[in-house]
Amino acid sequence: MIDRPRATASLLALVLAASLAGCSSAAEEREVTGRRASETAISADFTQQNMIITAVCSRGNGSGGVVNLDGWNPQSWKHLAHAEFRLPDTAITEYDASEPNTAVRRLCEPDELPADAGDVTAIRSLFDQDFTKMAVVTEDPETRATHVGYVDRTGKFTDLTGNEDFGNTPHEHNAAFSRDGSAVWFTYEVTDDPGVSTKDRIASRALAGDHKAVDRFEVRTAQHLVMVGSTPSQAVVANSAFLSPDGGRLLAEGYVLDVPAQTQGVGLDLVEKGRYLACYDGWLDDDTVLCGENGRFAALDIAPGAKPGPPILPSNDHRNRAMVISPDGRRFAFLSQKGAAMDYYLSDTKPGSTPQKIERTGEFATLGDTAAFIEWR
Repeated sequence: MIDRPRATASLLALVLAASLAGCSSAAEEREVTGRRASETAISADFTQQNMIITAVCSRGNGSGGVVNLDGWNPQSWKHLAHAEFRLPDTAITEYDASEPNTAVRRLCEPDELPADAGDVTAIRSLFDQDFTKMAVVTEDPETRATHVGYVDRTGKFTDLTGNEDFGNTPHEHNAAFSRDGSAVWFTYEVTDDPGVSTKDRIASRALAGDHKAVDRFEVRTAQHLVMVGSTPSQAVVANSAFLSPDGGRLLAEGYVLDVPAQTQGVGLDLVEKGRYLACYDGWLDDDTVLCGENGRFAALDIAPGAKPGPPILPSNDHRNRAMVISPDGRRFAFLSQKGAAMDYYLSDTKPGSTPQKIERTGEFATLGDTAAFIEWR
């Protein structure tokens, strides 16, 4: 009888010791984690200037996936910011020939090369101004209905299409965020005569209120949906679209045109009324664009009759694809492929420049070959 209290006391002492050890271990782990965060100085703040932002998609096993955004200093390649967006299991990330090849699919299921400058504008349009939310399209596996919505950094998904009434099954595609984050725009089809003809239209759903669809305008074909400008954003239905720094001109599908006044968006019919330049890589300044020019790149003044300037890069046998241009137009990033090797480079935009290879060291080495450079701010 006398031994029982002693055994109980010993047992309590052991439990208390183990508990204290566990608390100490947890505290040490938190301290180490906090120290690492402090040492790396990584935040979720993408408002900083002088930053290149990359996007990488890691698909789940047959469904969902995670899109990781990272901010980098373009001089030192120090890792400045990080955020992730967990896609719902019903998010459309795989290519389907019967459906539009959306920006999420382009990011999550790239072909033999990652996104180039044209794809980048559509991928960038998946996010609001400071990358707090990401637009997605989901598909019901039973009804095949497609809805538009968004995920935030906590992984919460908000379905803007919502429950459908009895009637037509919603088929909403190409979700894209207005830069101010107030609405998700998308494409959808309207059938005039079942089995005979359909029309593609653009609409938007506001994040506030009842999310009711607001019809915007008709387009000839539903390609990528690119949001340009900020107050308010305008929708451009094209495989590539860049707004000039002063906001006055649009470079889309290789055409240059003045931004139409008092319009909610631009379709291919209007784009193709512009002047064809055969340049697809973005603006260097208000009057000059970047052209691929056989993989060596060149600047082109948009004045009628102007010819591309001297090559920017030395003669080479690489396959080069532009991605993003610095805000001042003096540098640009591109992906270069030679055989099976792929590397990222930075170059000045002056003729005769020697590009600098971005070394795969430190945290940058984890990006792999499928990262899309989606903004240089």
